Amino acid sequence: MGLLEIKHLRMLTALAESENMTRAARRLCISQSALSQQLKDIETKLDVALFFRTPKKMVLTPVGRRLLERAGGVIETVEAAEMAIVAAGSAAAGTLKVGTQCIFCYKWLPHVLRTFHQRFPAIEIEIGNAQDPKAELADGRFDIVVTAVPGSDDACVYMPLFEDQLVCIMPPGHELNSAPFVPLAAFRREKLISHAERERTKFYRYVLRPKGIEPAGLMTVGAPNAIVAMVAAGFGLSVFPDWAIRSAVTAGTVSARPITRGGLPLTWRAVYLTESRSPTYQQAFIQIITHLHLAGIRALPDDPATAA
Repeated sequence: MGLLEIKHLRMLTALAESENMTRAARRLCISQSALSQQLKDIETKLDVALFFRTPKKMVLTPVGRRLLERAGGVIETVEAAEMAIVAAGSAAAGTLKVGTQCIFCYKWLPHVLRTFHQRFPAIEIEIGNAQDPKAELADGRFDIVVTAVPGSDDACVYMPLFEDQLVCIMPPGHELNSAPFVPLAAFRREKLISHAERERTKFYRYVLRPKGIEPAGLMTVGAPNAIVAMVAAGFGLSVFPDWAIRSAVTAGTVSARPITRGGLPLTWRAVYLTESRSPTYQQAFIQIITHLHLAGIRALPDDPATAA
């Protein structure tokens, strides 16, 4: 019949995971109107509804759910073929310098590196901590920076990778555990445990301080698993990406609640210079991260030391 294209399967996956037209469009790097038209076109061609539209979210219909079950395998097969072709034409040696602005990237970064090296064995990867992506990209320290800090600049491309949200973690018996969400004002009476000092703690800089909220105290603990242990022992609260703390919550080590009634959404992005040559292996690296999320970033092996 030839009605379905790979873009339709990617659209279906993005909409099913985000349950929201705006977030899905942002993830696919297209406008919301273009995404809406794309969905309308394929539903018209197939003569079926793939989603129920509700005021709060989009929900897969039974037909949409069956199509989604097949979409992942098709996308994986097509992208593997693309990667193989690109790798075959990129046998020359080279280096990809990657900066990260969040220690929580190291939960999934090893899986990305392993996949990348399988496909591009001649390309070396250097990993470092990024403080000022625009400046460090401009001076050549990094070719690409992975960050959840929002940004907009004509000099850089901010390519969405996947959607996430920040959650507050606490001991299972904490009084806030019975609340549906944690209000920002609650941090005035709680010690905040972070992996960095106050001025480098992004939750403090971008969320608390602009609201005039000062935590009761701030404890710096470098490693994510150590932060989880300190929170579980009752020394304070911390803030993690939802996916990064899921296994510790499932194990009952800590509890997690959304921050504010509407939550604190995050969009992870790959940032690189607009005028850079952006070699094929760099775009492949970005694609591997996106595909890892589409395949289920929460399904990665749970290592207690990296689960936070």
